Amino acid sequence: MNYESLYVFVNFMSLRVIYDFDSPLCFQLVILMTQPIQADEAITPLFDYQSQTFKHIIEAQNLERTYQMGTVSVRAVRGVNLQVPQGEFLTILGVSGSGKSTLLHLLGALDQPTAGKVFVEGLDLSTLSHNQLADVRLRRVGFVFQFFNLMPQLTAQANIELPLKFSEVPTANAHRRAQELLEKVGLGDRRHHIPAELSGGEQQRVAIARALANNPRIILADEPTGNLDTNTGAEIIHLLRNLNQSQGLTFIVVGHDTRLTTVADRVIEMRDGEFVAEREGGGQVTVK
Repeated sequence: MNYESLYVFVNFMSLRVIYDFDSPLCFQLVILMTQPIQADEAITPLFDYQSQTFKHIIEAQNLERTYQMGTVSVRAVRGVNLQVPQGEFLTILGVSGSGKSTLLHLLGALDQPTAGKVFVEGLDLSTLSHNQLADVRLRRVGFVFQFFNLMPQLTAQANIELPLKFSEVPTANAHRRAQELLEKVGLGDRRHHIPAELSGGEQQRVAIARALANNPRIILADEPTGNLDTNTGAEIIHLLRNLNQSQGLTFIVVGHDTRLTTVADRVIEMRDGEFVAEREGGGQVTVK
């Protein structure tokens, strides 16, 4: 699929919202609808995964992703193997072009591998239909991006409620959940503000709250501090680690901010589509 010019058709309340994006994989709506699902089609839950057992919450086996650029084949991910236990805070470091974002997209069912397999909570993603993959993105995995990717016309609270609408959560419950999450990320008094009225750090906090809306056990964060100043970036890292420890969520965070290593349980370095080093992280909560 060509993500560079992507139209997303979504029924939201009584309005049909149409967006045209110049950059790939923009925000939660895109996450839900990047596969060819009809706009009016319901996203059917797979089953009650709370009772499902699995050894690793995310696993990649011999993962490959090759892109064809004209006559040139680009191997963005090369034979990656990864096992992530539930509750781990994993940081994957790499420079631009190392393949870390492509890997994250594969792990989160945003893209499909050229070869190899991805398992999310024991589910082999290659066996799932487009509708079932949408369910994975909606309910099982939360996404946080560098540029926040909030709906500019919606308030902070309405942005958080959006994935809840897709899950058919009653309006009153969605309101309560959004307000709880805003309090959790320290923005209880900013819920009626639109993104343009929020600072970069506040927008990222809203994006984190949105990622938590449907109670996923996995959060994938792509350069979450990349568009923030030093102090605000440290606050976001601290927030992610606190959520990891207080709620037992699994975090896979990719980027080049070395401060992420101080809070991580494990650090993997990636270069040219491959893992080149692995070590224990600092595992600390306080970020300086």
